[in-house]
Amino acid sequence: MTATATSLCLAALLALPLAAQADPWKDESGHGKWRGHHHGGDYKEEYWDGNCKVERKFKGNGDYKEERKCKGPRYGYYGPAPVYVEPAPVYVPPGVTVHGTVTFPR
Repeated sequence: MTATATSLCLAALLALPLAAQADPWKDESGHGKWRGHHHGGDYKEEYWDGNCKVERKFKGNGDYKEERKCKGPRYGYYGPAPVYVEPAPVYVPPGVTVHGTVTFPR
């Protein structure tokens, strides 16, 4: 192995225990994994639940309000599925045809 490959392998082996030491109870924001992200202040959350848009508003004093605005179901048009249609069989009579007018049977 070259020196660079050896040093990369060594660095990976040294970094592996650091990944195991990561705190599994915190997400990237630094908040706890199972706690809400609004700590005492006003907070607003919007998301879609099916065809309904949900808006949640939290206030610092503990008040909570949820509004749902629902739309009708979405119907899509599905065209007919493509179907293979076999071409009609071609019948070729036996014999020799000269210029499409004279036919000699075999």
